Amino acid sequence: MQLFILNYGVKLIVGFIGFGEVASALTKKLIEGEVEVMTSIKNRSENTKNLAESSGATFLDSYNELAESSDVLISAVTPSEAINVAENYGTSSKGIFLDLNNISPMSTRIIADLFDKNNDNVSSNFLYPKKNSEKFVKGAIIGKVSSDNSIIYLSGPEASKLSFLSDSGLNIKIIGENVEKVAYIKTLRSIYTKGVTAITYEAFDFAKELGLSKELCESLTITEGDKFEDLAKSRMKSFDSSRDRKFQEMDEVLEFLTYLSNEKKFESNFKMIKATRDKFEK
Repeated sequence: MQLFILNYGVKLIVGFIGFGEVASALTKKLIEGEVEVMTSIKNRSENTKNLAESSGATFLDSYNELAESSDVLISAVTPSEAINVAENYGTSSKGIFLDLNNISPMSTRIIADLFDKNNDNVSSNFLYPKKNSEKFVKGAIIGKVSSDNSIIYLSGPEASKLSFLSDSGLNIKIIGENVEKVAYIKTLRSIYTKGVTAITYEAFDFAKELGLSKELCESLTITEGDKFEDLAKSRMKSFDSSRDRKFQEMDEVLEFLTYLSNEKKFESNFKMIKATRDKFEK
């Protein structure tokens, strides 16, 4: 699979399925890195169309055409759509399929099996995964996607084939050949970050009712550092703007941890994780 076509004077083509904040921010970076970015906005919302148009992406008529045209096809949809996108378009992509959705290791394994379903002689146990098709790479964005400091973790047997994207505007870190490794890290990170977001929102909700928002912020800044106020505002803003997506992500976290606890035979009732999920639902 020839991915280093930039070296031969031909632009690399990256295609996005799903065009929200993630795709918009990455598109701008890639275009600055002289990568051609394509998507399809047919039957999409006005907000999606506006984001895609303002980012400089090229438009194709359908996702099928996008899969056939892209050297790297990136899925950036909601967790609930990730498996369907992989099955309908990822498996038919001409190049590498990169999933950037916040999905659990279980969903990652399901997608991997779509690419590798003919390999029946190898175990597909979650803890001892079988080798995946070279077309599937799992990714996760660590940090705010629009920030220059954000990093994209990649894992999979052929993840190293995408390391050249570091020269095209993205900060890439390859963390292993086990395609689920990124999903493990993202799952553990989600437990922490979304738990902090939920408790921050709740604490300041009470502080607002008591007229003590400023005082609470000042007292926490003493122990949490000078950047606490900005971080707290960002977390509370994200709570309101993406609570449905965060609920889906925490639901997947619980599904995987329940499976893992049964597989490893350890007891846990996941009270804090369930409370975090329920907070985003309510």
